[in-house]
Amino acid sequence: MKEKSLNEYIEEKVNKEEFHSYLYSLIDEKGLDDPSVYKKAMINRKTWSKLMSNKEQRPTKETVCRLVIALELDYHECKHLVKSAGYILNRDPFDLVIRYCVEQKIYDPFKVDELLVSKNLKPLFSK
Repeated sequence: MKEKSLNEYIEEKVNKEEFHSYLYSLIDEKGLDDPSVYKKAMINRKTWSKLMSNKEQRPTKETVCRLVIALELDYHECKHLVKSAGYILNRDPFDLVIRYCVEQKIYDPFKVDELLVSKNLKPLFSK
């Protein structure tokens, strides 16, 4: 039996279909449209289109976190979306700030960046 590489194993375990279908269900459930979501998440239209049309493309963790904030997800929804993209929010400082924002219902991208920068972390929405 051929041994799988770590990358092959991870790709096999990530259900990319689930991410896309869950994301669309959240957008519908919240009565939003694609442009309002990608604009608030500060994702350009070309990147959004590429991400949504290619189910094989895995979004970065930062992109998923931007979507969490843009969609104003509660902790359960956040955890599910992050997991469906193949990530977890663990105990590293960046993840803890994102979790804090979700739990405290801080969905203003500038406030999120302010909190990240206050912990000497890279901002999520600005450069």
